[in-house]
Amino acid sequence: MHEGRVPGLSAIVFRTVFGGPDPDVVGAATAVKQELRDVDLVYELDILLHVGGVISSIEDPTGLYAPRVSVAQRRMTAQIRVNRADVLDAPDLSGFLRQTIRVALQQMIERIAARDRTVDADAEIRKLAFLVQR
Repeated sequence: MHEGRVPGLSAIVFRTVFGGPDPDVVGAATAVKQELRDVDLVYELDILLHVGGVISSIEDPTGLYAPRVSVAQRRMTAQIRVNRADVLDAPDLSGFLRQTIRVALQQMIERIAARDRTVDADAEIRKLAFLVQR
């Protein structure tokens, strides 16, 4: 456990907005979030995951938005937006969401390491390797 972190709390906190009532999307995103619950990172990542759908559409490209790093708090906040068309067109929804989240988390870790030279980006990114091993 890293200094400043509360035991039993995840280093990755997700708040999620689903843009439609698709249970497959909800299930796939929830599964990834649960797998990430026990990953111990040196910074807390506070993420708003917004998955576009028929009710609340995301037309922007899928990816990382509004990243903010606080070295003093050892915390980063960001949004991961998933384009509605990308969700609808994904032949493997679970794999697509896993890849999208993994890429965004890697980008977040790289940004943290650029601001805080004590962070070993490669070591932190290796902790996420399980996201592509399915």
